[in-house]
Amino acid sequence: MKYIFIFLLLHTFLFAAGDQQDLKQQLQKLFPGIVIKEKKCPQDFLFSWEVMIPQYLDHTQKSKGVFQQLIYIYHRGFNRPNVMVTEGYNIGDRVYEPTTILEANQFSIEYRFCGKSVPSEIPWELLNHKQALKDFHLIQKKLSKIYSGSWTVTGISKGGTTAALYSLTYPKKVKATVAYVAPFVLAQEDPRTIEHYTKQVSNEDCRKQVLNFQRAILKNRSAIVPMIDDLEIKDTVRFPLGSHRVLEYAAMEFPFSFWQWGFNCTDLISAESSPKEIFDYVEQVVDFNFYDDKTIQQFEPAFYQFLTEFGYYDFDTTGLSDLIQFEKNPSNLTFCPKGVKINYSPQYMKKMTDKAVRKGKNIIYIYGEVDTWTACAVTPSAKTNCKKYVAAGMGHRVRIQNLPENDKSEIYKLLGEWTKVQITRLKSS
Repeated sequence: MKYIFIFLLLHTFLFAAGDQQDLKQQLQKLFPGIVIKEKKCPQDFLFSWEVMIPQYLDHTQKSKGVFQQLIYIYHRGFNRPNVMVTEGYNIGDRVYEPTTILEANQFSIEYRFCGKSVPSEIPWELLNHKQALKDFHLIQKKLSKIYSGSWTVTGISKGGTTAALYSLTYPKKVKATVAYVAPFVLAQEDPRTIEHYTKQVSNEDCRKQVLNFQRAILKNRSAIVPMIDDLEIKDTVRFPLGSHRVLEYAAMEFPFSFWQWGFNCTDLISAESSPKEIFDYVEQVVDFNFYDDKTIQQFEPAFYQFLTEFGYYDFDTTGLSDLIQFEKNPSNLTFCPKGVKINYSPQYMKKMTDKAVRKGKNIIYIYGEVDTWTACAVTPSAKTNCKKYVAAGMGHRVRIQNLPENDKSEIYKLLGEWTKVQITRLKSS
């Protein structure tokens, strides 16, 4: 038995080494100038790489040059199914559920102008859905010359919307799509999100408790502001808005984040809690560091796209305005890059929302019932074969694993039928 194990181990090692050499040569031909680095390999993959490829800044005028785009490759085999992860922001180092279900290779692609995929100077006008989808399409097209299996696309949040948009734009290139918590926003600051957390989610008593806690944040201003100042020193960051405005934005943000991340009133601490307890709870739900200089800079590309094309959410000051001193007209425009023209155009998302409702194919949408972004969920027409699943009591972290057994079984069946692949059920958590 020992010798069989050693033989299998040696065989796997030699097989992986052969695949690595072969893949490296083919990638270098397809992506001249590619940079390949080995990375820690998750279990069940032969190897994992971090690669930087030259990507066109403008797919309609390639003479404008390139930027370097980051991809994580998780390799199982050239003949295995493939899952393309359309990241909405910086890249995430995780294995997605469809990858496990299909025992697939996974290609996680960082969104243009985010994370490490940033040119020396960002041409903001080229940060849009159409250019980003062409990034993903070019990568899939080239990788398909190496990897012969079917393609499934998936993503979470902004990445989930991007996955659905990719499928709607290139339906013949994708066998299946799993779009997690994917909002289709219809305004620069969509009022449906406010409607969700002020009138729809949970019950009136709970929503009132949340509002009272927001007021408690502001009422304890004199005690909490010094804690924000201390956080600035402790974390070696700077709050460009100033600590008073940070406090106010955190208070206004609170209900959105509270429901987005799946909290409920059994989790909510009393509005009569001490200032330190209130500070710590806001840290848990909102995170004051969301407003520090490093984080604001990190998310500037996303906010540019939110407020020019994708759409985002608004703030509701009802019941708070008497306690707000510095930010009388709050807006997420505050977090956009400075000195850059911000003109919102709703046409693209409206057109694609209509397409998602009426013409989608082989798309699975998964939402959490209490998630604020579910206010902007897609409900596909019965004329499509797309499916929408909503997990009771769940927020933005909802996954297939969190759905009822009958929903999970239906998803496994659909993915198997659409991809023609033998599926593997997820292990119970």
